[in-house]
Amino acid sequence: MKKTTKYFLTVMSIVGMLAMGSCSNDNDPGKIEDSSGDTGKSKFVFVVFTDGSGGEAGRYIVTTEDVTTGSISTTGNGIETEAYSFIRQNNKLFGIVYAAQGPTTPFGLNAEGKLVQSGASVNTEMTGVYGTVNDNEYVGGSVNRSKESSIATLYRFDAKNPKVLGRNTVDLAKITGQEEMAVWNGITQVDNKLFAPLTYTPGVTGQTTKYVDSTWIAVFDYPSLAFKKIIRDGRTGSIGNWFGMQGVKQIEDGDTYAWSTAGGTATLKSKNPSAIIRIKKGQEEFDKSYFFNIEQATGAKIARGEHIKGSKFLMTLYATNEIGSVTGGRVKLAIVDVVAKTVQPVTGVPEHAQMSYNMKVYAEEDGKTVYYVMKEDAGEHYLYVVDVATATGKRGIKFQGIADVTSITKLKY
Repeated sequence: MKKTTKYFLTVMSIVGMLAMGSCSNDNDPGKIEDSSGDTGKSKFVFVVFTDGSGGEAGRYIVTTEDVTTGSISTTGNGIETEAYSFIRQNNKLFGIVYAAQGPTTPFGLNAEGKLVQSGASVNTEMTGVYGTVNDNEYVGGSVNRSKESSIATLYRFDAKNPKVLGRNTVDLAKITGQEEMAVWNGITQVDNKLFAPLTYTPGVTGQTTKYVDSTWIAVFDYPSLAFKKIIRDGRTGSIGNWFGMQGVKQIEDGDTYAWSTAGGTATLKSKNPSAIIRIKKGQEEFDKSYFFNIEQATGAKIARGEHIKGSKFLMTLYATNEIGSVTGGRVKLAIVDVVAKTVQPVTGVPEHAQMSYNMKVYAEEDGKTVYYVMKEDAGEHYLYVVDVATATGKRGIKFQGIADVTSITKLKY
């Protein structure tokens, strides 16, 4: 966790710059309009950070109908935003400002397909983890990585009528039962519970964890948000990465899968292989009968993963011996079937440097097509359209005048 301070400062500097002012290219972001999503049409929605070539740098939410060709920019397109985190729920995109008691603002598409603010802004905690629940709520968790301030807050957010529905606190220094504290890397719904993948840290600046050979998930009740227990496995490493929101997913048959890089720290490498493990439906313990050793099967470690449909995931595997965490390392794409235990490399998508925090991915509901955003070695960002059945990718739109793409989703209107 020694890199987290650097990236926290980077995030906060961006937020501070954006907080100086917010404007819109073609909308008033303070004007609330209806976004019913009932015309049968949809648009892709991206959150981007401009490179300043067209003037002052800023963060924007932009839209397009076609991602297979051409280019997209912020010129005459979208809304400038102060938000750093974004979560899609109830056909809205919620922008969460990364600051103490920062506003959370819903955005949507009106009947004409125009991006609009679609509800009132609501103040929430400084949100470090978040995940959807059912079809009408999401849960966020506050940021705590220091033993001097180890109390974290979970909150429920109503995505239909934007408001905080409830809160509960947890002491991340006490739930581990060790001298080190927990740091959560995401939160995801599993049946009527919440699973939060964890890493451990001493909670002291300049010190790194000695626990690199275990997998942990914290289990919380829902809707009370009360901490229940931590479950552990010793066959691979910790799940996910700071601000990654990935590493655990329940699939349609009810089983839950977790995947780990098993990288360790700069000074202490994990002795365990990078692998995928499972929690059977209705259980709150790891299934000892299942172990998918990705490192043995491919000679590479898992970087990140996102669910497509059924038992298939789009994953990035490290292409060299260098591995990252929040960022770092070079990766290649693969379609991974966690039930069949197969790994199919995606052709047509070049090896590339891993982007910060998480994969920028959107999967169609039928599971046939996945859209993946990456930065090519020449420095330009492109979207690649991946055919899941054939594991082939094709370059789509180019992001023009854009230094980073932080989110991709699709909204109906």
